Amino acid sequence: MRDLASLLNQPEGQYFERKSLWEGPRDQCRPRNKRDVRDQIAEYVAAFANADGGTLVCGIEDDGIISGHGYPSDAIETMLQTPVTRLTPPQSPGERITWNNHELLIFEVSSAERAVMVHGDGFPRRVHDSTVMESEEVINAIKARSRVESIEMETAPGISITTLDTDLIRRAQAGAGLASLEPTEYLRERRLADYRGHELVLRKGALLLFAQHARDIDHPNVGVRIFRVDGTERQTGPRHNVQEILPRIEGALPKVIEQAYQTLSGLIQRSSRLHNLFFREMPEYPTFAWQEGLVNAVAHRDYRPAGRSVEVWLYADRLEMINPGGLPPEVDLERLKQRETLHYSRNPRLTRVLAELALMREQGEGIPRIFEEMEQSWLRLPEFRTDTHSFTLILRNQPIFETPDTEWVRYVQSLPISQRQRRVLAAYPQGLAFTSADYQTVNEVNRDLAYRELKEMVDMGLVSGPGNKGRGARYQVLSPLTPKLTPHQVLKMRMTQQGYIQNADYREIFNVNRTDATQQLAELWRQNVLTREGERRGARYLPGPAWEPWIRAQKTS
Repeated sequence: MRDLASLLNQPEGQYFERKSLWEGPRDQCRPRNKRDVRDQIAEYVAAFANADGGTLVCGIEDDGIISGHGYPSDAIETMLQTPVTRLTPPQSPGERITWNNHELLIFEVSSAERAVMVHGDGFPRRVHDSTVMESEEVINAIKARSRVESIEMETAPGISITTLDTDLIRRAQAGAGLASLEPTEYLRERRLADYRGHELVLRKGALLLFAQHARDIDHPNVGVRIFRVDGTERQTGPRHNVQEILPRIEGALPKVIEQAYQTLSGLIQRSSRLHNLFFREMPEYPTFAWQEGLVNAVAHRDYRPAGRSVEVWLYADRLEMINPGGLPPEVDLERLKQRETLHYSRNPRLTRVLAELALMREQGEGIPRIFEEMEQSWLRLPEFRTDTHSFTLILRNQPIFETPDTEWVRYVQSLPISQRQRRVLAAYPQGLAFTSADYQTVNEVNRDLAYRELKEMVDMGLVSGPGNKGRGARYQVLSPLTPKLTPHQVLKMRMTQQGYIQNADYREIFNVNRTDATQQLAELWRQNVLTREGERRGARYLPGPAWEPWIRAQKTS
């Protein structure tokens, strides 16, 4: 039986979704329309099946409060059978479980061998904490490529479960809410083992994740190698300047990741430039950025080639992480640079277990978060290099300014503008001029987005408008910077230009964290100031019936 306490404490993401079965204000709530609930169950079960599996729990509010349902038993039975009646091929039905005197509906979904269709609604697929619609051909191609490119499903004949670290398996079970299972059953649940008659046959994914000893893994380069370069370029011969940090890190992947974290933490130095700027000790590279880069390299590398490990190269000016295997066709380099949430994994079973061990964040979230961390630290944005045989993430340790005026940067940070707009003001202090191309380079954005955000800065009186049009048009930073608009006016302007705002817009404009922004947007939604489209991080907020009166009231408050 599943450990519900562990499950319900999980954040929503690639493998977990919770849904309320009520609608309306909390003190006047009523059961949701039954057809809408069945449609939602069909969508989310199919989306999990078309990705890497997951769990849907119905009967929990967005804030985590367990609220159960208000339906008769026959309606609940119909909902539980939705994966059987509404999907092709049919999936396993759900089950009802009582928790804290409330009945919940739980759908445990395995990754399907081929695309699953919702009758009349196509083929949804789970990407991070939302669903996207794909064609049957695309989903089947992704699944086929994973089977071909990954060795995790290959059997490991003659290898016994005694070869595995059961304590590590128990850790993964606890993270998955499956602590009550026997280790063998957890391995079967995650498709890392199966029975042939009475014999338990392990798959290579089980060895990669849980082997007690590196020698038990039939692969010479599963681990991580770390190199330090004295300078900015590798030299050979008499000027050889490369030192490998020995011993190389090998063994079960969770232990490899944890040991690599520890080793790199001791090698990554503190930055005096960032220390002066933030008045606190700062590493050369944001901790999340390099850790996420490392775990992504280990989790998503191509394990078929045996001649190369994941490599980390520490230069004087940059850090490079190289993982064997180029980008698959489903992952577009330009979309990565634009911070789109993408989800494709060569090794979906490895990544799911690493997530249950809390070593991986949400699928598809890593690259955008790395960009955000580098951006917030005033560092140059991540770079990528890819070819047929490898993919490289490059993090540079130089701030976007050469000699920062710390008071100027702090002042810029306080302005009610986006972090991208702050970055260009920090890079081009008062009195200097820059072009749209400079804005695009500093922030890795396209020309259209640069134009819109520069226009906002002109309207606010932060920069002068370009004297001429065209490619060479220059914007000059005005001094002193005294924005003409209040945050609420900036909010109205952003709403007018985009037609909507998102959580990120609200955070940038009001300089609040994600949790506060989520709560404040929810309150505006409840007051009918805003309406909402979509869910979770894909949610968009549009003007509601009370938008104009609310905006006018802010001018006089």
